[in-house]
Amino acid sequence: MLSALRAQVNAELLRLEVNRRPALRRSDDPEALLATDLPLASSEETAEGFVRRLRELGWRVWTAANGWLLLDAPVPAPEAAMSALPAGECGCCVSILRRHPDDGDASGMIRALVKAADAGRQPFERLCSQLHRQLAALLRRREPLPSALLPYLCQAYHDLYDRRNQP
Repeated sequence: MLSALRAQVNAELLRLEVNRRPALRRSDDPEALLATDLPLASSEETAEGFVRRLRELGWRVWTAANGWLLLDAPVPAPEAAMSALPAGECGCCVSILRRHPDDGDASGMIRALVKAADAGRQPFERLCSQLHRQLAALLRRREPLPSALLPYLCQAYHDLYDRRNQP
């Protein structure tokens, strides 16, 4: 899910004339999907043009204290959720969200899920374990659940476990 967004940013980075190719990685900031050190590898004018272009494409862009640009964009929703229940903690989360549909805010959880899935199976499983506890706590407090997270969970599980080319 993060691959298409990373490719979009990479395409914009490749268009730039820079001293060296800027780094682009998953952001450690919970409010951003990606981060780049473009301001450290280019002129101020080049970096400002890049920021303008990404904002035109719908990205939020801001500068972190270390000089890197933090990048965030809405993650397009996967087309459809799977019919079979995934295994493990992910399956527990899917089950809770299917049984208790609601309209709680899912944006932060979607961002965290996309980054964890991009990092691999272990980070994804750790996040699902945390998410399972958070969903259970929301249910106990009778607070709205982030049902919009459901297709992202299913897609991430499919990408990590159901593809034949995965180890």
